[in-house]
Amino acid sequence: MPSARPSSVHYGSSSSSSSSDSDLSAASASYRPSMDSAPIVVSVETIRCMRCASATEMTSTDDPSSYGMVRISTNLYYCERCAKKTGFT
Repeated sequence: MPSARPSSVHYGSSSSSSSSDSDLSAASASYRPSMDSAPIVVSVETIRCMRCASATEMTSTDDPSSYGMVRISTNLYYCERCAKKTGFT
């Protein structure tokens, strides 16, 4: 049984797509989002040592080590004294 093959068909490109491509690139080049458009949200967090329960308040943009706390995992902290006793520093 002979296999039926589709006839060779040539698909040409239209000239309108090339002009719309240049229009898109010109439009995207003129759009530049501003870095100042999104407001910075800062919250105050109370972090607590999970061993001795000493607590301190810090903002969400601060580094916990500047407050004497060591980050163990996400939202888990030791104070520097307890971190030394448990071997985390």
